[in-house]
Amino acid sequence: MYQISISKKAQEEFSKLPNEVKKRIIGVLERASVDPHKYARRLSGDPAYRLRAGKYRIILDMDEKKKTLEVLRIGHRETVYQ
Repeated sequence: MYQISISKKAQEEFSKLPNEVKKRIIGVLERASVDPHKYARRLSGDPAYRLRAGKYRIILDMDEKKKTLEVLRIGHRETVYQ
């Protein structure tokens, strides 16, 4: 099982989301902590990964050696990659 840490920027973005979206994101992160390779996709041209939560995306960094997932950004799919 992977440990999850959340960056300060991701915490700020998360706090602004509606409650139903927050619940969905928490569920996606819980599933990903068990087997992130099943759910996460690598971003092209970037070492980061993304997880889908409906119309929202979770951008994260995965460390295989330490078994950690660091959430870098959380946002709507139209704006999170900018």
